[in-house]
Amino acid sequence: MMSQAASSPYLPIPPRQAGHYSAEVVTGPAGPIALYHFAFEGRRGRRLLVLKLDHYGDFLIGLPALKRLREVFSSDHITLVCGSWNVELAEQLRVADEVRAYDFFPQNGALWNGQPFEGLDRFREICRGNFDIAIDLRVDEDTRPLLRHIEAVMRCGIGVRVRHPFLDIVLPAAFEHRERGSEGRWISIQPDQFESQMPLRTPFFHETNFSLTNAHLIYGPYLVLPEGRFRAQFCLRLLAPFPRFSRVEIVVDVTRTEGFDTIASAHVGWRRNGDPRNADLSFTNDKPGTRFEFRIHARGRPMGTRLQFFGVRLELIGGSDARFKRAELHVGEQLSLLVELIEQRTRKLYAEDLFAGAPVCDFAETTGAPPARRIVVSPLSNSELRDWGLANYARLVALLLERTECDVVLVGSKVQRGQVEFIVEANGGNRRIVNIAGDTDWFHTSGIVRAADLVIANNSGVAHLAAACGTPTLAIYSGSHQPQEWGPRGNNVRAVMALVPCSPCGYDKLEECPNDHLCMKRIAPETIANQAVAMLSGASGGQSSHPEKVRDSLTASERA
Repeated sequence: MMSQAASSPYLPIPPRQAGHYSAEVVTGPAGPIALYHFAFEGRRGRRLLVLKLDHYGDFLIGLPALKRLREVFSSDHITLVCGSWNVELAEQLRVADEVRAYDFFPQNGALWNGQPFEGLDRFREICRGNFDIAIDLRVDEDTRPLLRHIEAVMRCGIGVRVRHPFLDIVLPAAFEHRERGSEGRWISIQPDQFESQMPLRTPFFHETNFSLTNAHLIYGPYLVLPEGRFRAQFCLRLLAPFPRFSRVEIVVDVTRTEGFDTIASAHVGWRRNGDPRNADLSFTNDKPGTRFEFRIHARGRPMGTRLQFFGVRLELIGGSDARFKRAELHVGEQLSLLVELIEQRTRKLYAEDLFAGAPVCDFAETTGAPPARRIVVSPLSNSELRDWGLANYARLVALLLERTECDVVLVGSKVQRGQVEFIVEANGGNRRIVNIAGDTDWFHTSGIVRAADLVIANNSGVAHLAAACGTPTLAIYSGSHQPQEWGPRGNNVRAVMALVPCSPCGYDKLEECPNDHLCMKRIAPETIANQAVAMLSGASGGQSSHPEKVRDSLTASERA
C-alpha cells in the first residue's frame, strides 16, 4: 500500500534564504529535491545600513551592539540612521562611517501616535542608495517594516519570520505575544512559537493529516510563568465527516521541563462540528523560574481526517496580579545577539589553519596515480536512518568514474571497513577506488579531506569536518534533521534533501520510521552525481523551480 507520507498533498517547501544559505527545488528522477547552498561572502568594502531610531536611553542600551558591529565590520562602510537627538553622540563615538538623521518617533515619546513622525518619503530619501546588509537594531517590531523600503541584498532584525517575511536573518524574539483580557490575565501563544511536526504550517494554524502518528505533534515553547493557578486552552479543530467517531486519540498535557514532570493531562473528545471537548487543563505553578511545555500527542490513522492547531491560550485564574514575566534576556543583550548572529551568517566560521598540523594526504601515493579529480566518499554514519545506503553509493561512484576523470577514496571506521568494501566489489574492484576505512584516525582523516577536490557524505562528522577544512562538501540528508539547522557550514557546501511531508521527523532509529525510509529512497544516485559534477566544474548545478509552484507541478507518479 502507498504510505501516508507518500500520498500526502503537503510538501515542506524549504525557506529560500537565511543569510548563510539559499535553497532551491530541483526536479529529481524519484521526486522533488531540496538543494541547500551554504556560502560565506568574505569580500571587504560592503555597505551596511543600520537603523537605531530609539530615544536617548534606548540608544545607550544598544551602544555595545553598535560597537561590536563596528568591530565585526571594520573594513566595511557603515551608515547609521538614528533620531536627530542622537546624531551628535553617534558621531562622537565613531560607531559608524556616516550618520544620518531620521525621526521615526517624536523626541517626546509621549506624543507618538503610532505613525512615523517624519513620513516614509523622507525615510526613503534618507536611506537612498544600495546596501549589502540592512539591520534594524531595535527589539520592538514597530520599526521593522521600514526595512521593506531599503534597497538591500540582506535584511536583518529581531522577530518572527511569518510576520516579517522580507527578513533574511531573523533572531527569534524573546518576548511572548500578550493578549490582554478584561483583567489583563490572558496570554496567547501562537502556533509558530511551538515546535511542530505538523506538515502544513501557516501563520494562523498548523495542520496534520496524521501521516505522522503515535508521536508528539506539538511541543514547547518552554515558557516561564509567574506563580499562581492557570487554565490552558488548547485551540484545536478536527476536520472529519463524523468527528465524534473519527477513531483518533488526541492527548494534551502540560509538563514542567525541570524533571519532565507532567502536571496535567487529558484525552480530547469532539463535538459534532469538530470543536474539542476536555481540551482545557488547569494547573498550578508553585516554583518560580520553572519552564512549562504544552504538548499534543496523536494516535491513529483516520482516513480523510485532519487536525488543525491554532495555538494555546493561557489564563491566570489565581495568584498575584503581576504581568507575565518577560524573557530573561536584557534588551541590550538581544541586540548584541543579533549582531553576533549576523557575524556568523556573513563571515567564515573556521580559521584557514584549523587543521594545519595534520599531514596532507598524497593521493598519488594512496591511489597509485595522480588523478585529475580527488573525491572522498564517507558512505556510513552512526545511524542507519541517516545513511543513504551502500547500493546508492556504489551506483554513485560508478557514475562519477564514468563521467569524470577522478579517483575515489572511501573513508570510515575500522568496524565499517567490511561494509565499505561493498562499494569496491560492486564496481568490479576498480583500481580507481581505494578503501582506507579504519586506516586513519580522525586527525589524519582531516589531512585526507583537505587534499580532496570534493567530499560526499551523509549527515555525519566527516561532512562537518570537510566544511571546517574549506573543502567542497556535498551532504546527503535524511528527513530526520533539517540542513538549515544541522547542516555543515562552510564556504562551498551543498546539502541535498528529499521533499517529503513527514520531515523533519526527529527519529533516531530506522525501525522508528513509519514510511519505509522514503526520504532517502527519493534521492537518486543520478541526482547526487549531477550535483557532484557541477561542484567539480564550479557550476551552479541543478534546474531549480519556484518553491511555491512545486506542489502544483508534481506529476501523479512523483506524488506516489
